[in-house]
Amino acid sequence: MRTKREYRVPKTILPRPVTVVYKRLPKDVREFPGILRSESRTRLIIQMVVTVSSPRRIFGKVVVDTGFSAIWFVYRDKWYDVAKFYDRTGKLTGYYCDLLKPAKKLLISSNKTSVLTDLFLDLWISPSGNYTVLDEDEFQNGITRRYISKASASEAREHLASLIRKVERKQFPTKTVKEIELLPKL
Repeated sequence: MRTKREYRVPKTILPRPVTVVYKRLPKDVREFPGILRSESRTRLIIQMVVTVSSPRRIFGKVVVDTGFSAIWFVYRDKWYDVAKFYDRTGKLTGYYCDLLKPAKKLLISSNKTSVLTDLFLDLWISPSGNYTVLDEDEFQNGITRRYISKASASEAREHLASLIRKVERKQFPTKTVKEIELLPKL
């Protein structure tokens, strides 16, 4: 009888370059270069310098901009990811959670992630714990245009509500996410 093979972390050097493959429905696929800092069966931790078309303001402050850094936590089988953002001076600006289709596999090769499919709905959490839901209009438009199935939309809403409850109880972001800091310039 064959036994199920256990997942084995590749014996490659960390940190190493990796490309995050990110899909905005229906067909917009983007690639983000970063440095893979940690890899396990259930999570990737990727550090990168951010490039955006325009700064993102939340609660009256620029929280994401070109030249800012991020530590991106990508999970297997979860309906969200978490990006921990820092300004150009290294000061934490907050946590950005994308609701997305769960990834069954984290990497398609040693230097490229599986496609992460964004469901538009996002949650921003400030360092002080204030939060706001973002892009609800894009989420609703995705449902209306049938980019997002009713089942996926329902799951995304449920997971967003769960994340908000955890934020309100000060259980999210997790201790692991909070404790990991930027590596020196890579």
